[in-house]
Amino acid sequence: MNTPGNIPLTLLPLLFNPILDDVHCAVCVIEIRRDDFGTPTEFVGRVASQLLCELLSLKEGDILGKTLPESLSQTLALPALLHELTLSVTPQIHKEFLLGPGRICTLQAHLPCPELLIIAIRNTQPLQAMVSSQAEVILASLGEPCTIIDRNFSILYENETAKQLWGSNFGRNCYTIYHGRQSRCESCHAEEVFNDGEIHKNEKVARIDGSERHLEITSAPLKDDTGQVTAVVNITHDVTIRKMTEKGKEHLIRELQSSLTKTKRLNGLLPICSYCKKIKDKSGSWQQLESYLRSHAEVEFSHGICEECGEQHHPQVFPKKK
Repeated sequence: MNTPGNIPLTLLPLLFNPILDDVHCAVCVIEIRRDDFGTPTEFVGRVASQLLCELLSLKEGDILGKTLPESLSQTLALPALLHELTLSVTPQIHKEFLLGPGRICTLQAHLPCPELLIIAIRNTQPLQAMVSSQAEVILASLGEPCTIIDRNFSILYENETAKQLWGSNFGRNCYTIYHGRQSRCESCHAEEVFNDGEIHKNEKVARIDGSERHLEITSAPLKDDTGQVTAVVNITHDVTIRKMTEKGKEHLIRELQSSLTKTKRLNGLLPICSYCKKIKDKSGSWQQLESYLRSHAEVEFSHGICEECGEQHHPQVFPKKK
């Protein structure tokens, strides 16, 4: 792209809008400020794509219109790039670029005029370096969503199931896609895999298509020939039905336990009077049978007269049977 040297800086974002949405390419445009002798003194960010911000773990506000910090200038090797472009017979260079451990990218730098430096970064590490063709077939055929992320938490691979669920998100950060965050999650299971090289399982609750889903995520390491973890494979299993079933069982158990705590039972030997049928309680007092049962078994009584007692006490009402 050839950019006139006298173009207003305010128009730069409009010029680059058509390519800023390219999720496979991180783009930035840097203003070069020079002294009276033409020596670069400052680098100021003028355009930054979303992918660039994610790759560098920065926000747009940290770049746009601000002098780039020395650390970022060194990360992008700006002085070396500018020197190489100045000496080159063409205003454009193309080279491999290492963005963090195991993250090989290609960097294309263009100097359309002395005041502007355009940089495009693409992740060109072949998928075969991370996943063999046979493994790719297996991952692609899984009924479960599967993604592979690198040490910058950017997505390197996603099978069709993952794309159907979350859309195509190659090159974007996982925490932005799945959790709407601008930075890494506090309890990140992928980071645990990078740290210890072991398989980790984690459960999370997410809203998918407007409903709450319980997801079980298995994260496994991908290692290079030296044994270093270069990426993490995430396989997501929807366990919503199982969780709902477990919750139903737990609710039923709580209901039964609550009922049992409210139920009083009588057991052991009860001292009862052979004549009046009063019962002796623990304090040594004798209580009417009804009173004792009412206080110890939560029962109520409705009194009546059996036929034998009726014949004995109320013969006028209960005539004796012949």
